[in-house]
Amino acid sequence: MAEFFIEIGCEEIPAKMIPHSLAEGRKILDKLLSDYAINRSDTRCYNSPTRLVYHIEQLDAGEPDQTVRMEGPPKRVCLDDNGEPTKALLGFMKKTGLAQDAIRFEPGKTGDIAVADVFVQGRKTADILAAVLPELLKRIPFRKNMKWGNRDVRFVRPIRWICALLDGKPVNLEIADVQAGNITRGHRIIGKREIPVQSFDDYRAKLTGNHVWIDPEQRKERIREAITAFESTFNATVIQDEELLDEVTHLVEVPLVVEGTFDEAFLDIPEEVLITSMKEHQKYFAARGADGKLLPRFLAIASMDGDPEGNIKIGNERVLAARLYDARFFWDEDRKKKLADRFEKLERQVFQTDLGSYADKIERMVAIGKTFAAALGTDSATVEQTIRLSKCDLATDMVYEFPELQGIMGGLYAQHESMPEPVWQGIYDHYRPGSMDDALPRTREGELAAIADKLDTFLGCLAVGIVPTGSKDPFGLRRAAQGIIRIVMEKGLDLDLYQTVASCMPLYEPVRKLEEGEWKEHVFAILDARLAFWLQQHGFAYDEIEAATALDHGRLLDTLKRAEAVRQARGNDAFMRVASSFKRIRNILASASDQIPDAVDHDALVEETERKLADDVQSLAKTVHAAASEKQYTEALQAIAGIADVVDRFFDDVLVMDNDDNIRRNRLALLASLKTVFETVADFSRLVIEGESAR
Repeated sequence: MAEFFIEIGCEEIPAKMIPHSLAEGRKILDKLLSDYAINRSDTRCYNSPTRLVYHIEQLDAGEPDQTVRMEGPPKRVCLDDNGEPTKALLGFMKKTGLAQDAIRFEPGKTGDIAVADVFVQGRKTADILAAVLPELLKRIPFRKNMKWGNRDVRFVRPIRWICALLDGKPVNLEIADVQAGNITRGHRIIGKREIPVQSFDDYRAKLTGNHVWIDPEQRKERIREAITAFESTFNATVIQDEELLDEVTHLVEVPLVVEGTFDEAFLDIPEEVLITSMKEHQKYFAARGADGKLLPRFLAIASMDGDPEGNIKIGNERVLAARLYDARFFWDEDRKKKLADRFEKLERQVFQTDLGSYADKIERMVAIGKTFAAALGTDSATVEQTIRLSKCDLATDMVYEFPELQGIMGGLYAQHESMPEPVWQGIYDHYRPGSMDDALPRTREGELAAIADKLDTFLGCLAVGIVPTGSKDPFGLRRAAQGIIRIVMEKGLDLDLYQTVASCMPLYEPVRKLEEGEWKEHVFAILDARLAFWLQQHGFAYDEIEAATALDHGRLLDTLKRAEAVRQARGNDAFMRVASSFKRIRNILASASDQIPDAVDHDALVEETERKLADDVQSLAKTVHAAASEKQYTEALQAIAGIADVVDRFFDDVLVMDNDDNIRRNRLALLASLKTVFETVADFSRLVIEGESAR
């Protein structure tokens, strides 16, 4: 078997783009090769900032030769009255490349048809790769591609070289006037410009010798080792940040971890500012001492083998010092003006063209905050104060320089102004949660400010026609909805979320562009999807989620309790028998053409079994409704499970669709009353029962 690898060498690729695009490229290559009959080992991928690499250790030298059975036209149109071939048969012969004596007739679906065995020579792997690789380079997805020169080629960055070898020989490939060969390039500063290679092992070894580590896991592990050594030396704890670690791993060809320091006087600046300045602008790791306080030290990652003269260390320290001088200036200057005095500037800052300024957004947020506060029985005074000040830091120099600190700086400035703790913490937290793993707001004021902010963006954007499609969600509407669900669920907000959201929707009538029905459909469909996702992340099966959410589910805490009860009950054999019967009941009622009475006529019940069921349904209804009113859904489902034997006997002994109209309608009314009791907790018809196929 042969070995294949390709290295796509280009200008430096943005680090955050690499992991996803590299992995997607591997999937695309595998898919392209799967169309051919060649056996191969798994595709491995590697990279550095200037190259993407795919390696297949073993693959066939080519496809096997095959004899393929080809079917042609029916026999009746293949020969004329004299037995001579018609145009139909001649066309089939031309297609197969065979003479008439190689064509035979065999039975087909509509009679005898022409059949031929055609020899197909397998393609060589070199030819397959020559066809596949240009398509691979076209399809590798990046968030943004570019063109260069006058070439009609798009890639994340200009392609400068391609090293592609099959069994040690260059693959026939040319992209953007770059011919593939056996030449790679080392580190752009301290490595060789042209390095001939013969195999993947040779390629990897020579690149390592030229200061390029193509395995990102090897680079990441080296950085981790240096962090551990730093922590041990200084009795410190480096602030863990996997996102930053991933980014710096893909920023360097070979990792050098440089320890630097900064003036302790800068520690007077809030640590949030220091950490953000180091991470976002410089890609440095910050560290805390044994007392938990920030140390005047940092770790920088350079793409070099060493720093014998200390120039890299000195350079990084100088750059950080300049950043921190700016941060100190912004911190001091911003505090000279109160947050409230900055509100007027928000009137000139556009939030979204159709939705107006940030001042407009604040007014809608205040109305939303008051609506939610009323639903929760919370005093709205501090909620309103929190919301009115929540966006004022957008008018500060610090947030202009460090947009990542919006909200946080507002909270810190409010704390400096000696505002109540719930208010400044609420401002600080109101962008939370930013993801499924992010912390939640600490105070009720923060919770409601966060909901108001996210809900305003969510409802407003949908109202003006900005609807998420596929992977495109520029305003993060799904994330906003998920944040609202998380706050309500995980902070235990006992309210009807859907009803409260609906009561906020009139705020957007002046700007709404979508039809009202379409708008509401988008709003509640996304909320439903995010609720289902939250439940799924917390261990519920999809059918348990559907069973709980098929009923009115605006009170999310109540929905959660019902889902928990269903999950627990499905381990009870009697309950699952009831669930199966419930499906049968639904089907019977759905297919019945009768006008079903609103109530059961007990005097018209004929069979002892149906009278027994009617009595038990009356008793069960009281028990279930009493338990459900106290949110004791597990007890309600246990009671429902207790009627399993009676329901089974009813279906064994009683013909529901009796010929007598009155008897039939009365039995349908009995089943309808039983269905109503069952639906007090969940829609059991959504449950997948063993032996049944999933919907």
